[in-house]
Amino acid sequence: MRIAVFGMGYVGLVSAAGLASWGHEVIGVEVARARLEALRAGRLPIYEPGLSSLVATGVAEGHLRFVSELKPGQGVDIAIIAVGTHDGDGGWQTQPIESCLSAIVPNLDDGAAIVIRSTLPPAFLPALRTLVAAKRAATGRGPVPLMVNPEFTKEGTAVSDFLHPDRIVVGQIDDPAGLGTQCVREMYHAIPETTPFLVMAGEDAVLAKLGANLFLATKISFANELALLCEAYGADVTSVVGAMGHDDRIGPKFLKAGIGFGGSCLPHQVTMTVREARLDGRSTPLFAAVESINDQRRYDFVDRLRDAAGGTLEGRTVALLGLTFKPNTDDLRDAPSLTIAEAAMAAGARVVAYDPMAPARIRAASLLPGLEIVDSVEAALRDADVAGLVTEWPEFIGLDWAEVAEWMRIPAVVDGRNALDPDAVLAAGMSYIGFGRQVGRVAVATTRRAAPWNDQLEWASAAAD
Repeated sequence: MRIAVFGMGYVGLVSAAGLASWGHEVIGVEVARARLEALRAGRLPIYEPGLSSLVATGVAEGHLRFVSELKPGQGVDIAIIAVGTHDGDGGWQTQPIESCLSAIVPNLDDGAAIVIRSTLPPAFLPALRTLVAAKRAATGRGPVPLMVNPEFTKEGTAVSDFLHPDRIVVGQIDDPAGLGTQCVREMYHAIPETTPFLVMAGEDAVLAKLGANLFLATKISFANELALLCEAYGADVTSVVGAMGHDDRIGPKFLKAGIGFGGSCLPHQVTMTVREARLDGRSTPLFAAVESINDQRRYDFVDRLRDAAGGTLEGRTVALLGLTFKPNTDDLRDAPSLTIAEAAMAAGARVVAYDPMAPARIRAASLLPGLEIVDSVEAALRDADVAGLVTEWPEFIGLDWAEVAEWMRIPAVVDGRNALDPDAVLAAGMSYIGFGRQVGRVAVATTRRAAPWNDQLEWASAAAD
């Protein structure tokens, strides 16, 4: 098949490279000049394990190329839309999709299909149908099938997730004859026949994607709320959730206490759901609580840094281990590290951070004024008063804590991911603070303070009372 993918971000570039590896002729369309030039020069604008080699192979074999626009006459069987849909402030932006569709719909050949992999706001689907139908009618050409095919890839494992999906969801926004659905089936010809291929209404598919992320976010915040109970009653949350995870109705994944979730998907979609529901006069108390709990954990982490540093951060040096929102990515969007660093600096601390992702790439991002980025874990920890594990990179998990204790002024670590071995840390002569963990110390019970921008927390606290 001949496929055009619009938008070479995390979703679009992985989709384009994966489809090319299956033998499709793929055209990656990117309007941002710097990103397009980087791709043409063989430099990826994002980091994702396995993606660089997949792209290089696709280009070398002639199955993948990058252009700035799809010109009339460049007939394709499928046009995939993978442009961004959130505005960076917890809301939706649909203008990029509208602009993209306005440009390509009139030029699509009869028999082609539009497949949207961008995450969509459910309320946008009627306008989407109208836009595509109107643009197509204006050309005097026949209707074009309009489908949604939400992505379920995870940063850090996106290539494997795309090539070996656990399910394919196809939503028919406008596909009365089923031609679009057939196109999508052909597009995924290389996946095993046992992979569930779920066809449903467009609204169902959009909410299947949104619902999955809301559930995962809820599971993380549940573990964090449970950790507070563990601290209150002297239990260890790792043992508690470990036992719970053996129940096949629950499962162990995402059931982990710590500083909560970050990235471009979960925080945005939780916030968007709460905000949109409120604007429509609907109440979503569960998701409002999920958002509040997640926001609060970042400030709880700063409280624990203060406790470990002797009761104050004024004049202290805080070493943050990790900046990206999760390992195996260079993504800093809504990373907990930035909120933590900002709060620690506001409390008077000097904050020094190291992340195994190339420091030059991290420095190139728009970070906080005053946040110091260094080139090694030793440079971050030497003469620090307290260390905070923010991202559970393997390099940090395998540290020699006896050596770390010699580097630091106050040998103390706050484990924001409950990822370290407390016994190893304590044996090295350091103090250890996690979340809901009991390791021969008095449980830390910090006061929950409202994040200043979260107007839902007051409601959630009142409801809990």
